[in-house]
Amino acid sequence: MVDILQNIDRENIRSQIRQNQEAGRQALKNLKECKKLSAGALFKSGRAWLGPEVLEAQLHRSMKKKQREKELAKKKMEEKDKKKQAYLKASSEISELEESKWSVAQLKSLVNYKRRKTDSWQQPKTRVDLLNKWAEIKHRETPPPSPVRDEDDSSDE
Repeated sequence: MVDILQNIDRENIRSQIRQNQEAGRQALKNLKECKKLSAGALFKSGRAWLGPEVLEAQLHRSMKKKQREKELAKKKMEEKDKKKQAYLKASSEISELEESKWSVAQLKSLVNYKRRKTDSWQQPKTRVDLLNKWAEIKHRETPPPSPVRDEDDSSDE
């Protein structure tokens, strides 16, 4: 009889331990998924001190942020390279043609490449407007290289 009661008690204790472990896992999961790492988020997760879990969560956040910044910089560089390639292709194609035979697509790529962020005008749509805008901006400098460093440079640090 005593053995049966001890087994029941052990099973209750084991289930309580499992519940506590699951509650701890859930609290850590909530801590990692919260938007900002604040005192309220820490307290909600059952932590009143900054331990290794909080450090791990913060490191995870900073790595995700750096990754997003890197992806954004890569996307901008790809977009810039795409514009440059279109500009080079169009400029090579129009070098042998007279101005009246230039296509709208060629003019758009030329104007788009010379356009600056500070320009307030919209991209012209018609051929005549594109030719006028090209005549206005064709003597501008080409856009300067981006200040974002290459991945080769950042790996040396």
